[in-house]
Amino acid sequence: MEQHFFEYRILVEYINPEQPGVVPQLSHTQDQENLTGMLNEVAAHIPESIADGWEVVSHDLAVFHNTFILSLLIRRPTGI
Repeated sequence: MEQHFFEYRILVEYINPEQPGVVPQLSHTQDQENLTGMLNEVAAHIPESIADGWEVVSHDLAVFHNTFILSLLIRRPTGI
């Protein structure tokens, strides 16, 4: 059996605009600023969501309907 040096997990945050049913127009400056503000709020809480010993390896931001989905690939050494 092959041993791995790291354990991996995915952390997902779902971000919804303040006005349900209103689709942000990302070409508009105000909507861009609102999205940046929401992402900064989420980013401020990421350290609380990741336990000691884990590190962020990769991230992605996707849009599905009216929801922004931020996913983080995290890893920590297995101690092998």
